[in-house]
Amino acid sequence: MSEQARILAEMQEIIMNILKSGSASAEQGHRIDELEALLHQQKCYKEIDHKEYSYQGEEIAGLFFDDHYMEAIDKMCECEITPDDFFGFIEYHDEEEEFTEMFTDAFIADVTKDYQSKCESK
Repeated sequence: MSEQARILAEMQEIIMNILKSGSASAEQGHRIDELEALLHQQKCYKEIDHKEYSYQGEEIAGLFFDDHYMEAIDKMCECEITPDDFFGFIEYHDEEEEFTEMFTDAFIADVTKDYQSKCESK
């Protein structure tokens, strides 16, 4: 499990506990802030100089969305962003759910297979 995945898992656990209890403790609030700061240090959150996107993960999502599939895979390889980290980024970051319909289980499986074939064989 990558650092980004561990961060997201801990955040999800805290949020679920908050939802169960109905309120957040000061400690939980501080921990979420710490985790978000750590999250923004991950590769998907690397800030980029782009007219449309703020983060590297957003640019990759845009490439997939604009039907530049292999270019997106190449960018993931270049930036050393695994499919797990990329799709974790999307799940957390895609507040408007614009990619929900596109990033199906079959699509994720194809990206994972193509990423492994292209990036892990080097």
